[in-house]
Formats: sequence, C-alpha cells, structure tokens
Amino acid sequence: MKPKDILILIVLGMCGGTIYLLPYMKYYFFNQMVESTGTSGQALGYLVTMFAIACLFVLLPGGILADRLSSKKCIFWSLISTTALTVIYGLTYQSYTLSLFIWFLLAFSTIFLAWPAIMKTVRTVGGERTSTAYSIYYASNGLTGALAGYITIKVYSVVTEHYVASGFFWSVMVSAIANGGMAFLLLYLLRDVKETIGDKSGKLPTLQDSYSVMKMPVIWFIAIVMFCTYSLYVGMTFFTPYLTAVFRVSDETSGTLSLVRSYVFMSITPFTGLIADRWMKSSLKWFTVATPIVIVCLIALISVRENADMIIPVMFLTMIAAFFVCTLYASMFSIMSECRIPMEIAGTAIGLVSIFSYTPDIIIQPLFGYFVDSKQYFLIFIMLAAMGALSVLSCILLLRNKAQNIPEPTTT
Repeated sequence: MKPKDILILIVLGMCGGTIYLLPYMKYYFFNQMVESTGTSGQALGYLVTMFAIACLFVLLPGGILADRLSSKKCIFWSLISTTALTVIYGLTYQSYTLSLFIWFLLAFSTIFLAWPAIMKTVRTVGGERTSTAYSIYYASNGLTGALAGYITIKVYSVVTEHYVASGFFWSVMVSAIANGGMAFLLLYLLRDVKETIGDKSGKLPTLQDSYSVMKMPVIWFIAIVMFCTYSLYVGMTFFTPYLTAVFRVSDETSGTLSLVRSYVFMSITPFTGLIADRWMKSSLKWFTVATPIVIVCLIALISVRENADMIIPVMFLTMIAAFFVCTLYASMFSIMSECRIPMEIAGTAIGLVSIFSYTPDIIIQPLFGYFVDSKQYFLIFIMLAAMGALSVLSCILLLRNKAQNIPEPTTT
C-alpha cells in the first residue's frame, strides 16, 4: 500500500471521527450538555433515539444512491451539511424541539450518503488489502474521536472560566470547524482516486440491480457476521461495570482499562489487518481464529462468577477478549470484498448489512443494561459467547462458498 493511500485512509478515518461528534455528543459531553441546554439525561437520550431510528430508514436508500453518485461528492457535501447543522445547533441549542429536528436531519447528513460512500472509498483505496485498509480507517477514526472529544471538553472548560454563556457554543464549534476542515482536505486528497460508478461498461445499476442484492444469500451471512461482531463490540463496554460491581475494581482503574480497550487496542488493529491480508490472505480466516479466542475468554468469565481471588485473571481475560473484538470490529467490512460483492453495488450492500449490523445499539444496549441492573453478568457473557459461535459458523459457510469457486455474484 502506497504512503498516499495510507494518508487517505487516515484522513477518511478522521472524517468518520468528526462527522459523528455532534450526534453522539452526549457520550463524551453529557454533564455539560445537561447543564447548558437545561434538559435531562433522558431528553438527551431521546435525541440519540431520534437519530438512530432515522438512520434505519436512510441506510438502504442512501446505499442505493451512493452506487450512482460520486463518493467524493457524497462525503464532501455530507461533511458540509453536517457543519451547517452543527452551527445551527450551536446557535439554537436551548430549543429542545429544534434540537430533535436537527438530530433527525443529522441522520441524512452523516449516514444517508456519507456512511456507504466512506466505506466504499476505503475499499477502493485498500484494493486487495481491505482488512488492513479498514483497520487503518477505524484506528484513525477512534483516535480522532478521542482527541476531538478531549479538545471539546478543554475548550468548554477554558471559555467558561471567562464567558460562561459562550462555553457551550464554542465547544460545539469545535465539531463544526473539524467537519468543515476535513471536507476540503479530503476533497483535495481524493482528487486522483479513481472511482467505480456503474459496471465495467459504465452503465449505472438500476433499482432492480440494487434490490437484487437482497436475494444474495452471501449478503445475509455477512450481515449475521457483522451483527454478531458489533454485538461483541457493544458487549465489551459492559466489562467496566462488571469489574467495578463484582470485583470492586476502582473507578479510576476500570476507567483506564476502558480507555485502553476503546482506543489503544483500536489504534493497533492495522497490524492484525496486515496479518489477515499478508499471512492468512483472508479476513474470514482471521475471524475463525480470533472469534474462538473471544469465546474461550467469555466462557472462562462465566465459570469464574464472583470469586474475588480471581481479580487479576479476570482483568486479563477481559483485556484479551477486548483486543480480539477490536480487531474483528475494525476489519468486518473487509469481508464484503473477500466475498466478491461487486463494487458497482457495494453502496447498496453496505447500506443493507448496516441496517442489521448496528441494531445491537437498539436491542442489546437496553437488554444488557437490564442484566447489569439485576447483576446477571453471566447472562451477558452467555449471549456474547453464543453470538461468537454464530459468527464463526457463518464465517465457515462463507469460506466454503468461496472455496467452491462460485462465479462472482451478479446483479441480474
């Protein structure tokens, strides 16, 4: 992979890390948002719910359109429109009704065309090394999100010391400036990237071609793998309350471990992407190796239960599981390239599988939250282990399909 390609992937990751700053602002700026907007935590939760529900409806049509439009332009105008919405929110954040409407519109500016276009561009730039490419993207994405979140908090702290009323506005402007800057930087870097719009003859896919994606069995197995993988990724966040509630690990220690799990591990996933691409020559094979390791760790956690003498081994098991889950999450979209999903309908395929792969945010989060409240952590680990087993089975079936040398899927 050329240095310029790596730079493009890093900047794409930075775009992905900045474009979602506002929709998910409550996750890193909760107390400040409650104080500045005069709303409650529940009200902020409704903003994310509004965004998530709208996303489910725009993913597929957005993917279909992304196959017919320039990915460069899709990403550029998505960043610009997100910048505009961010500025509007910064000026009107005290109106909760308008905030709900803005979060609804954010689904269009950040997901509708941006998501399939970004994922499709990563695949284009990555070429045959898609696992490495997606790992670089997610590493950059995570680190950018962490840095931008830190800057946002710092700006709020500094400004409110002198101008209390302006602190929140300028914190929101951090996101606006980041999105606007990334838009023009990416447009410059992507000027020489050759895009795939339509098939080899230049013919654009029809609606019938796009909807035929739903008839491909391989798409549904990919969706299962991604659903299970993202469920594992979401489940990883529950290691923090598990360690503090069951093993009395301090908030400081568990918080530090959470940062390592979320950002440090993600930043080194490009190395495992290289292993999948260069050594194994297959992302699916990496999944069949890494996922069983996660399952073993989860089964071990189930067997430990609440034995206080096992605190060090338990912490070690959670970190091992989290590391391999990060490697799976960072490379899961590379499966589509390996399964020979045609580039001309990649946007549609990405939109379709994303509908299912990200539903754990709606289903798993509240369910696992209930298990945490009732201190039934073993049920979380049992469900995650079952998800892992289902993912491995689906990967084996996809590998078998690949080994049979079945012709590349068509869109007719």
